[in-house]
Amino acid sequence: MKKILLFTCLVSTMISFSQVGINTTNPTATLHIFGSTTPGSSGGTVNLINEDFSSYTVTQNHTTDSDCTGNATQGWVTGTGNTNVNCTSCTGTWLFISSDALNCGLNSTAIMNFTTAPTTTSISISFAYRYNNFGAAPDSFRAYLYNNTTSSQVGANFFNLTADANTTYSGTATVVPGNSYSLRFEYQGNYDYGASVDNVLVTETATASPGTYSFRLEDGTQGVGKVLTSDADGNGYWQTPTGGGSGTDSQTLSIVGNDLTISNGNTVTLPSGGSGSYTFTNGLTLTSSTVRLGGTLTQGTTLNLDTNDLTFSSSTSAAFPGEMIIQGTDRKIMDTRFDDNYIHFGDDAFLDSDDGTTFNDTGSTTFTKDFVAGFSNSNSGGSAVAIGSIEYFVDGTNELFFEGSGFNPMTDETSSFGNTLGKTNRRWGAVYATNGVITTSDMNLKTNVQPLTYGLKELLKLNTITYNWKNYKLGKTTIPLEKQEKKIGFSAQQLLEILPEVVQTHSWVPVNENGDYKEVKNEHLGVNYSDIIPVTVKAIQEQQAQIEELKKEIDELKLLIKELKK
Repeated sequence: MKKILLFTCLVSTMISFSQVGINTTNPTATLHIFGSTTPGSSGGTVNLINEDFSSYTVTQNHTTDSDCTGNATQGWVTGTGNTNVNCTSCTGTWLFISSDALNCGLNSTAIMNFTTAPTTTSISISFAYRYNNFGAAPDSFRAYLYNNTTSSQVGANFFNLTADANTTYSGTATVVPGNSYSLRFEYQGNYDYGASVDNVLVTETATASPGTYSFRLEDGTQGVGKVLTSDADGNGYWQTPTGGGSGTDSQTLSIVGNDLTISNGNTVTLPSGGSGSYTFTNGLTLTSSTVRLGGTLTQGTTLNLDTNDLTFSSSTSAAFPGEMIIQGTDRKIMDTRFDDNYIHFGDDAFLDSDDGTTFNDTGSTTFTKDFVAGFSNSNSGGSAVAIGSIEYFVDGTNELFFEGSGFNPMTDETSSFGNTLGKTNRRWGAVYATNGVITTSDMNLKTNVQPLTYGLKELLKLNTITYNWKNYKLGKTTIPLEKQEKKIGFSAQQLLEILPEVVQTHSWVPVNENGDYKEVKNEHLGVNYSDIIPVTVKAIQEQQAQIEELKKEIDELKLLIKELKK
């Protein structure tokens, strides 16, 4: 009787209010189920950090130093770094820092927060890194785990480097489930190369959990990834989504005319402005349904990135029509002039007036000068072009300087006409050296060796002369005769008759860039003065023999006179 009365009351209540609440006394719908759902977990490996820095916003503690330049002003940044700090395992883009500027001091800590709090007590940590210490300053690079919740470091440093390293790290750490953590990289350097980090992976092995649920419907159609649906009469059941069992439904968007349609869905008519067509210009092209940047530019265009601009100029009123300009915050970085096939770095690296003029090389082939690159630091001198780790060329006052340990040909040259410094028709005015010129004279390299036949007889035939050069110039300045140095030497024409081996009448000049040469007659005669030294030595030897013979005869005469006096 009591059960019948309870059922009657329940039915009466449902009829009166038409709302049923499960786990709630205040239902707000016909059927109101209230509870808290925690989905179950299958466990396994969970990524707490998985970062290759392909798209990453750097968070760091960094103090700016006014002596730093370039990337160093920003501390830790993402990019491709430089050869001095790139780790062997670094690929694509990575996290790096550099203090490679005089007096540049950095103390910067990159902070990589876990994407979720750990649920277990043990985590695995791995990453690639490099540290390159340049000088003797107290520079260092360390990595460690930090508990954000307690604001304290967890355990010891993974490493604390003061010497070069280029390797990977892999290890484990003990953590408190539910606490917030971060992986931190602290760099301290003063005029130092820097450090880099890539491929950071922090994981934990989570345990499986069954989960708790507020709603459950078991009708025989249930399954993983299915969604609740109904038929035309409102009968509910579980069904696999049309996009597969992943719980997502792939859709295709298509546009025909002004109609935008989603597959298995609605169609929206887009406003057309009356024309029903689209126009793409100035570098934008429409291929099928894809708009791409890469077409023909039809007007001057500037791409802005923070304070750096990339400008394509086509205006005929511009200083150089057809330019591509990269403009920095304080000066022009690069200017490519398409009309002149020329690129220059810096504001003042302009085309020389010789551009377009002709010249002949040592083989008498005519070429047109076509300047292709220029470099300038906006001063009359000091622009430097680096060609290696320490070698570079520097611009002086109408001079070019080279900094390096040696200026050498690519191969060892055994001929007298191969890798030469100047030619008979391309002469240097003077060569200054501290220790003179060293000529290879190893007998192991010589063949067809014969005694020298020249000597005193040939030397006595030579006329020694003093002279001045005609049309003596330094650049565009003609040096007056009274200001010239008086020169001493020989006549090349006379030497050709007496010692022809010391006179250069022909030269070997390149025919092409494949290594082929041809012999041509020199416009002017040249003399190898050092080759006259052996003739001089031979003459002295002959003269000394004559002296010794005369001394012998004198001694004999002295002895004869002494005998006669007796």
